[in-house]
Amino acid sequence: METTARSDVPKTLQTIAYISIPNSADLEFLLWDLQDAIAAYARLSGTSLPRLVALESDDDGSAADGIVFAVENALNYEAMSVVEQALDCLGGTETRVYVVVQADCGSPERAHTVVGHLREACERRGLSWCGGIVVCTGTGIAALRHSPRMGLLRRPFSEAMDKLVGAVRMGCSIEHAQLLGGGNAGSVDADGMVRAKPALPAPIWHAIMKRLGTRAQSDI
Repeated sequence: METTARSDVPKTLQTIAYISIPNSADLEFLLWDLQDAIAAYARLSGTSLPRLVALESDDDGSAADGIVFAVENALNYEAMSVVEQALDCLGGTETRVYVVVQADCGSPERAHTVVGHLREACERRGLSWCGGIVVCTGTGIAALRHSPRMGLLRRPFSEAMDKLVGAVRMGCSIEHAQLLGGGNAGSVDADGMVRAKPALPAPIWHAIMKRLGTRAQSDI
């Protein structure tokens, strides 16, 4: 008889933690975009939001039943230690673990290695790996904070983020959420990740991001 993975069993998340490693404007922007979209869909559907929690090393093992990591595509030993400390604070195997990986436009394969390490860390602890998204933005994505969410520059990443929103709201893997919602589960890879890249050619994208970043610095 075929068994159902825990990550494929929907679960209403009551408490959720968001952690960016390292602390950066880009990762904070990506987490903000995720939380803002979750809040927007909750308002539209009249449902309640999961309570935000901060993980502490002395928690009693019931800190959060969901966690979202935002990480860069090059986790060193120190950064991975922070991830593992956070995972050790989670209570029980019912905790759902999601990830947003910020990757370079030209070397997304590094993100695959990071995702593999994160998934292995979850599986060693018996936690429910639920996948996530890889956004091939390069640096400077935070400069788009005030750009239209479904405009040319943000749309590919917003569409991927919305798939993650659906998974978090359902409390299951991103692939299973796509299947339940009638979406495109074919876009989910073997590690449960959806990849998004700019709609523009890489040289044009980098030029625009560089210009926006320079303008943002001049406004400070």
